[in-house]
This record gives sequence, structure tokens and C-alpha cells, in this order.
Amino acid sequence: MENTREGLPETAHPGLAHWRWQRLSAILVLPLILWTLWMMRSLDPGSYLSVREWVQQAGPITALIILLPVSYLHGALGLQVIIEDYLSSSVHRGLIWGVRIAAMALTLASLWAVISIASA
Repeated sequence: MENTREGLPETAHPGLAHWRWQRLSAILVLPLILWTLWMMRSLDPGSYLSVREWVQQAGPITALIILLPVSYLHGALGLQVIIEDYLSSSVHRGLIWGVRIAAMALTLASLWAVISIASA
């Protein structure tokens, strides 16, 4: 179980959980996007009514309700890596929390929008 240079168990590495979540979210996002795009092929892009009827179906609303939080999670994890790798350590904590709060707010707003359209 000792896979690190320091002789610590692999699970003791502080970034391992982050790495795993980032990979898991990437694995989930790809099929969800492809599934959503497949279902969108029949939409009339100029018609709000067409989109509303589409969102009200079980498949599309399920795909969107799963896709939105996973996408924002994946984006937040990626931005955290960029912040940690390329910015001064004095701003890490504040920016990472800002990204997390923004991702949560965008997730909630997006889910509210989808549910509002579906229930209209």
C-alpha cells in the first residue's frame, strides 16, 4: 500500500481525494453530455415551446438535473487546481471558497430554472 515517495500510504496524500473526484466527475460528464445532446436532436432551436415540452419529459429533465451539478462540480475542481498551481498561496483559500460558492449558486440557479421550465 506504500506507493508514495515519503513512504506514506496512498490514502494519506492530501490531494488524492480531489484527484479522484475530478476523475469521477469527468467520467460522468461525458456520457451525460452525449445523452443530453442525443435527446436534443429533435428540438426546434427557435421555439421556447419546443424546449419547454422537451424539458417536461422524464429523460431530459433527469439528464439535466444530473448533468448540471456534476458539470459545476467538475468545473470547480478544475479551477481549484489552476488556482493552487498558478496563483500565490496567499490568495488560495479565498479564491477556492469563492469558486465553490459560485459553483453552488450556479447549480442552484440552473436547477431552479430547469424545474421552473418543467413545471410551467
